Amino acid sequence: MTTAVLLALGCAPRPPEAPADPGPPRPEVEFVTHQEVLTPLPLRVRLPASYGAATVLVFFHTWGSPAWGTLELARHGQSWTGEVSCREVSTVTGETRYFFLALDAEGQAVGLSGTLEWPHVATIVGRLPDGPQGLAGEAAPRRCHDPSACPPDFQGCPKCTWRRPLCRSDAQCGSGRRCAWDGYCAPEAPFPLLTALEADEALDLTVARALERYRGPGAPGARD
Repeated sequence: MTTAVLLALGCAPRPPEAPADPGPPRPEVEFVTHQEVLTPLPLRVRLPASYGAATVLVFFHTWGSPAWGTLELARHGQSWTGEVSCREVSTVTGETRYFFLALDAEGQAVGLSGTLEWPHVATIVGRLPDGPQGLAGEAAPRRCHDPSACPPDFQGCPKCTWRRPLCRSDAQCGSGRRCAWDGYCAPEAPFPLLTALEADEALDLTVARALERYRGPGAPGARD
């Protein structure tokens, strides 16, 4: 009897191993609702392991921008973290909108938080009474220096590498360009605000391009 029992136990399939980080019981999306200009917008997503998420993307739109940006959050177990950079936030006040899309290893959507009609929103202002805002349990991000107040070629100012020509006046930028707030040349006319239809189409195009990258045999996270 004892031998039979041992054999039976030896042949029984092992129960599946629990993941090292099972994640939260339900999805958690964390972001700040207000932030100062020139200050990063921290983001954090936690997902249950049962979702099978491999990648979390953030689609964001800063006030007055002509297009949506895409950000891939860094993964640590069942947590994904990142930030919209201070340069993306810039000195423009207004609403930054974003939503989150979780993909599995094949690039298929397994989770979504926020939509064009009901996005997550962070309101950007000049100053906040308590200073820059951070996520719970994390230090608040540091506000970046304003290049227009301290150009990188001035002694004592932070050094940086620029892709656009440095300027001090519109005359240095040539025809059709102006010296922008950050001390670099930019198109003369500011970007117009998008209509609802234009914003919808711009977002659809941004999402479609991102999904192309994460699907197929050469996509990040694809299995051999």
